[in-house]
Amino acid sequence: MVTRENLKPKVKIIDSFWAFLFSTAVFGPFALPLLWRNPRYKKTTKILGSVVVVLLTVLLIWIVKVYIDPFLAQYKALLEQSQ
Repeated sequence: MVTRENLKPKVKIIDSFWAFLFSTAVFGPFALPLLWRNPRYKKTTKILGSVVVVLLTVLLIWIVKVYIDPFLAQYKALLEQSQ
């Protein structure tokens, strides 16, 4: 008997949106090949997703830099004070 589930093509776990989202959260832009190998997405979706991931990565690097700079300044001041 042919059912609706049998007609739908099986999605590999590596091609699922959640696998891409998890990989992006863990590996950042290194997960972009998962997006580009996925046959379900159009080229515009892939380009837009890539731009979003790269912008998020740049934003997170900038945020980390902003928060670490004061600590580095205090560390340098402590080193100079101890000498």
